[in-house]
Amino acid sequence: MGVDAAEVSGASVADSKSSTQDDASGPTLTFPAFRTKKWIKNECSKLKAPPEVLAGVDLSPQYMTSFPTIGLYPGKVAEAREEIRTALFRQAVLKVQNVEVTYMDECRELRVIKNVMEQMSPSLLGRAAGKVLDSRQPSDVSLMRQENWTIDRCGQDANYNVRFYKEGVDGFSAAVVPVGLRDMWRAYQFDRSTSSSSSSPSDAASRS
Repeated sequence: MGVDAAEVSGASVADSKSSTQDDASGPTLTFPAFRTKKWIKNECSKLKAPPEVLAGVDLSPQYMTSFPTIGLYPGKVAEAREEIRTALFRQAVLKVQNVEVTYMDECRELRVIKNVMEQMSPSLLGRAAGKVLDSRQPSDVSLMRQENWTIDRCGQDANYNVRFYKEGVDGFSAAVVPVGLRDMWRAYQFDRSTSSSSSSPSDAASRS
């Protein structure tokens, strides 16, 4: 699932709520491991990207930069870029949830995003997983940035390699690879379960 920059401004990309709370050390962002329809409808659209996410990355789609008078509207340009950044952040959170939901039997508490930092030199396993993801991308898709997100799972750190891509001239997308071997296995199990479910014609129709 990608983010079409031309459509971001027109659409929003556990009954327990997600929230951003301020404390002495700064804002804390939380989200549930299991996303219910109620959470998606009422809470997902409220998630705001931490400033570290995609920091310094130029999120300018070609359709926007092609206008000769773009320089006259810096406020509108900044707003459009922030909408794209937020949509990509939410997309990445949903992919993290796909792994975290498999730990509901061990931890039902809200997950906390503890740290976000640019990933300059991922581990050997992380590089291998990243290359597999990159190899599956079409020729007009390129990696913009990779980050390491640290998620607090009931007091235990879970790390994710979050990769952001530019798709063609106007599109963007996010992919997530767990760092831990156990989390990788859980991600594989989740993907298998969803693939098996979507193999049924009736179920596929309900998911479309």
